[in-house]
Amino acid sequence: MTDSFKKLCEFADRHDVRTVDRRRVEAAALSITLVFFLWLVLHVGGSDGIRYFDDIVTALAALSACVACLLAGKHQSGPERRFWVLLGLALGAWTFAEAIWGVYDLVLNTAVPVPSWADVGYLGAIPLAAAALLCHPAMRAAGSYKTRATLDGLAIGTALLLLSWTFVLGPLWRHTDLTTAGGIVALAYPFGDMVIIFLIVLSVRSMTATGRRPLLWVLAGLFAMAVSDSTYAYLVEVGRYATGNLVDIGWVVGYLAIAVGASADAGQTVRATSDEPDEASLVSLVTPYVPVILALSVITFELELHHHVDRFSWLTGFALALLALARQALLFVDRRRELFSASDGPHEPGPKITGSPPLYESEPEAAPWPQFLRRTP
Repeated sequence: MTDSFKKLCEFADRHDVRTVDRRRVEAAALSITLVFFLWLVLHVGGSDGIRYFDDIVTALAALSACVACLLAGKHQSGPERRFWVLLGLALGAWTFAEAIWGVYDLVLNTAVPVPSWADVGYLGAIPLAAAALLCHPAMRAAGSYKTRATLDGLAIGTALLLLSWTFVLGPLWRHTDLTTAGGIVALAYPFGDMVIIFLIVLSVRSMTATGRRPLLWVLAGLFAMAVSDSTYAYLVEVGRYATGNLVDIGWVVGYLAIAVGASADAGQTVRATSDEPDEASLVSLVTPYVPVILALSVITFELELHHHVDRFSWLTGFALALLALARQALLFVDRRRELFSASDGPHEPGPKITGSPPLYESEPEAAPWPQFLRRTP
């Protein structure tokens, strides 16, 4: 009993230390974000001071998130380790990109070209982050469920890309002097970010309360980075971006939020709700189709108004239709497999009853004598 009590006290002490450390990390991240925001708004140090402060703080924030993710993976095992290590590699690519950006901006003292070597790091981090989310324990409930999550993410990302192309990126593509490679880079940011966001939302939806807090921090960080990426792509298209723009706050917030999430991971086992996912709700089934229907409706209205629909819009709409059909076919196959497994399942033999069996299986059992006598008038 004494040894058990000592172990319990040691566990409580370790938990208290981790709680204090987590709160300190959260407070530090909040303080850095506030200082960064005020520095940009108040134009401290002039144009040169803002550029140096912006580039250095952003790179350090990315590096801190990379180290925090790798340390979190060191204290985990199995899928949790793969999740944090892959996310740490993604943050390493982002750190490389931020360093290259700083070299262009501070050392070479030249405008960062589009595309540039920094875009290699930025865009290279997207598949690593997506792979990390697909390795998360919340996504391993079933192979078909993981496939549906991937199809949903691709469908929503493609639909948002089509909407953005119709209203923003398409007109900018046709009226700017960007090269084809620059246009592809500008389109790759919002598309990849939307896929990552939806994958992590699906992971959070499937998790239990245990281990949800670190992933929610990661979700907040990736969402902030996605908003900054898409806004950056638009500002570059119109030629209005420069280091020190308020959109840079999103990247600092994103890196620090991921660092907080990795620091908040206490080494507990993260698991999905069950080995087999529960019956999908109506909202979860309909939600992925909302942006798809909206995007296809935009093409329909464009045709109805006799507007020109370019080849990219046609190809994107065709890809959306294929993704929707693939998702529906996979859902049909899963439901059919469930029905066959339920009908072909093993039947347990009933308990052996002595004496003559009743004439019908649904025949009620005779009441015992005392109860029968009480009911007799």
